Amino acid sequence: MFAATLPSDPSPRPGLARVRVVGGVRASLNEGPRCTAIGQLHESGGYRLMRPRSDHGFEGVVINTGGGMVGGDQITLHVSAEAGSRGLITTQSAERVYRAADLSETRVDTRLRVGAGANLAWLPQGTILFDGARLTRRLHVDLAPDAHFLAGEMLVFGRTASGERMAKGSLRDVWRVFRGDRLIYADTVRIEGDIDAQLQRPGIGGGARVVGVLLAVRPDALDLLGLVRDRLAGAACRIAASAWDDMLIVRGLADRLEPLAQGFAAVAPLLMGRPLPRVWSL
Repeated sequence: MFAATLPSDPSPRPGLARVRVVGGVRASLNEGPRCTAIGQLHESGGYRLMRPRSDHGFEGVVINTGGGMVGGDQITLHVSAEAGSRGLITTQSAERVYRAADLSETRVDTRLRVGAGANLAWLPQGTILFDGARLTRRLHVDLAPDAHFLAGEMLVFGRTASGERMAKGSLRDVWRVFRGDRLIYADTVRIEGDIDAQLQRPGIGGGARVVGVLLAVRPDALDLLGLVRDRLAGAACRIAASAWDDMLIVRGLADRLEPLAQGFAAVAPLLMGRPLPRVWSL
């Protein structure tokens, strides 16, 4: 990738054409006689799935060797957790979406399938949208009736550490979760233009520049709600949990990524039945 992917220079240099990235990871997890392991794996476009040693089941770390995404990139992340398998997929760090040089969008398509009796956690370390970024992202999940599933996402609008505000750009983020053939969870976020100004509104962000959601699908979701709320009580951000229909949802707002990540880290191990991945250095 060109210098446009470097944090010090988030926009393409005049006169240089940037190669659009089409790539991603497709993987299946199979339960073997001793543990869950990779069945099939296809990596492309600078994306890799690392498999660090873990004492708590399969752990996969998605790495973008290009260092970030820009307008025109098309990324697919597909994981199938076969019957009885147990796995956790995360990312090496927070993904960065740089300013689009034109009106082209960055597109990310994530599809997860969790088979009978399987348990899958999808916990990327967040996404940072630079001022001028344009991201369209879709998460589609198919669950077996008795599957356990956890998904989390944190979005940072602007490089908060350097005081950047997202004065322009766009985001379309779509979640659809099915259990069997029934849609059980749908969430669509669409915001564009002066995003920072819109986040100041009480009914949208209340001044926050980081938003996040954690979704757990498991039969004991309602039973865990009290424990989750207890663990969130000391969080240094605005965060709350609710549960219904075998789902538990945590939503949070913060000024920086770290407090929200710490809030999620306080409850994620409880909801997925294993410690956080080691790359989550909090």
